[in-house]
Amino acid sequence: MTSDARRQALHAWAAARHDLTPDTVRMSAVADDASFRRYFRLHLDESVPGMSPRILMDAPPEKEDSHGFVAIARQWREAGLPLPEVFAFDDARGFLELEDLGDTPLMTALTSTEHADHYYGEAIGLLEQLHELPLADLPAYDDARLKAEMDLFPEWCLGQLLDMPHDRRYAAWETLCGQLLTAARAQPLVTVHRDFHAQNLFLHADAGQSRETLWIIDFQDAVIGPENYDLISLLRDRHWRWPEPAMARWIEQARLAALPRYAAAGLPAPSPLAYRQSVERMGVQRNLKILGIFARLTLRDAKPRYLTLMPRFLGHLREGLAFCPELITFTHWLDEVLTPALSLRLASECEARGLRLANGETPEINLDDYDELAALADRAARRMRNAEARQTDVTQERG
Repeated sequence: MTSDARRQALHAWAAARHDLTPDTVRMSAVADDASFRRYFRLHLDESVPGMSPRILMDAPPEKEDSHGFVAIARQWREAGLPLPEVFAFDDARGFLELEDLGDTPLMTALTSTEHADHYYGEAIGLLEQLHELPLADLPAYDDARLKAEMDLFPEWCLGQLLDMPHDRRYAAWETLCGQLLTAARAQPLVTVHRDFHAQNLFLHADAGQSRETLWIIDFQDAVIGPENYDLISLLRDRHWRWPEPAMARWIEQARLAALPRYAAAGLPAPSPLAYRQSVERMGVQRNLKILGIFARLTLRDAKPRYLTLMPRFLGHLREGLAFCPELITFTHWLDEVLTPALSLRLASECEARGLRLANGETPEINLDDYDELAALADRAARRMRNAEARQTDVTQERG
């Protein structure tokens, strides 16, 4: 079935659910995403006065299995997490009718670091609720899955986009992956949303709420895995590079909240530096995966707009690496080889495709800005290591 035919069938299905004909209700596109899912708003108030709009999800069953989405929505809502209600699910056709949370994703409210302090504090609180859920029957975010994600980087970003076969560096790549997997295994296991960021958190006031709070969407890919994956997904996303003092503050807030979980798992309480390094190592894994996915979305799935996001995630990758001194060999290669090569290719691709960023500029990597950001992160990492070394010396003297 073509996308237009699916849209018409979805419209007819939703109208019939409310005993209406398609010509009496209006349906408008809301968004699509990196998957095969599409979203529409069903406007019912014109035909059913007082009825709020609903969100319709079109998820072709041969490409998207929505059973997990429905099961998670019901389980997490019962546990008290703020998720949209699922009103109807046609599993044969992949049609869903959901509660409409409105048009205010968190990204629209993060207009300053002060606003981010408030909302990220609330988001980290939501993560705590999520991570305290009993471990359910969800897929394991294990070594095999994490490694398969990282391998998208050499396959699609290096091999397909940059024509840089990685076979001569294969041993180094395997070593890097092994280090990152070891770091992931050292964390407590929790329920992981897996796409927890400001586009998937909505400001919404339910009927019983006096103010807007954060609600969670796009949770169908939840897994059981490392506890700080969602945190770095929140803090290093496609929209912002936050100042280092703010990053340190939010990560420390998450560390303090996580300490009982480490104790319950029989793991030593991480120091501020150890926890920051753990978070950033998880971010290295995630950002390598994202660079590979964006190259694949461009080349395989004909979605070249994702090229414009690659400089942001390359910057996230480099800033995170500053806290991982054991990955210094990879960091040097990223600075000396990958960054210039990716900058040139993105400039060429975007000129050929006529792509621009929101400010009208081409998504070319500015090496001067990039070096400055990397230097700031390096200095922050060095300060944290020095502070921890001083604290160790003081402890030893007192002992």
